[in-house]
Amino acid sequence: MFQLYDINGPIQAIPEPTAVTVGVFDGVHQGHQALLAQMEGTRLVVTLTAHPSFVLGRRESEYWLDDPEEHLRLLFEAGAKYVAVLPFTREVAQMTACEMARWMYGRLQMRSLLLGYDSRFGSRSDDDFERLPEEAAELGFELRRGEPFLVNGEPISSSRIRESLTNGWVEETAALLGRPFSITGTVLHGRGVGHTLGFPTANIDLSQTRKMLPKDGVYAVRIKNENLSIKNCGMANLGTAPTFGVENPLLEVHLLDFEGDLYGETVTVEFSRRLRDIVRFDSIEALQHQLQTDLDQCQKL
Repeated sequence: MFQLYDINGPIQAIPEPTAVTVGVFDGVHQGHQALLAQMEGTRLVVTLTAHPSFVLGRRESEYWLDDPEEHLRLLFEAGAKYVAVLPFTREVAQMTACEMARWMYGRLQMRSLLLGYDSRFGSRSDDDFERLPEEAAELGFELRRGEPFLVNGEPISSSRIRESLTNGWVEETAALLGRPFSITGTVLHGRGVGHTLGFPTANIDLSQTRKMLPKDGVYAVRIKNENLSIKNCGMANLGTAPTFGVENPLLEVHLLDFEGDLYGETVTVEFSRRLRDIVRFDSIEALQHQLQTDLDQCQKL
């Protein structure tokens, strides 16, 4: 039904009493981090593998703010000692709040349960969420409600972060996440156009990420690769390439102060600032002039 982890990898059972919180924790943003900081005791996070609104048909598509391995790493960095990854299926969705609490009490050694300031769980068709205090008293675990974490007077939420990305506001996104928004992928062979223009690019494979993408545009970015110890600034084109008739989304990154071969390497692209929209240029010379202007902006950041 679920997989347990500690920081070293999968484990078979929880060996000690725990303080539990449960949710999707998409992006493990600053609000999530603040919630974990409010936990008292050995912290165990129950995280769901799917957005309930998607599984239950209230959302047409499922966009994430992190990838699975990144998600686990971020939870441990936020202070979790254990993580229980629970596949969210329609069967799980039918469990009532008290049934879920009994499951966590028995299988996860839960001795306290901390809920987000606005969180609920359990089946809405047979909702016994209001009975949780009585259930807690009967089983003998503490039930607590966390405080919201505010940025500019408003609580942080994953939907608020998705709205920022939709608008290309990556600086606001970073403030809400507590880190730059990033995409990790493998460098593929591209069209070779960047070399011809004098701006060679690393072409990042987007097919392996579940993350939503920021608004199409040209961005100032930072590129990281542990194998080559790279932490370079750069500029990226995210989206189409209308000057060359390319309509499929691309992530092409030009690294500053780098010479070498990145083909086959896994790189992480952190988005620093959106510079402009993607436009179609009437000539190669006009495109080259604009790319130099973009590069100058990146170097000033």
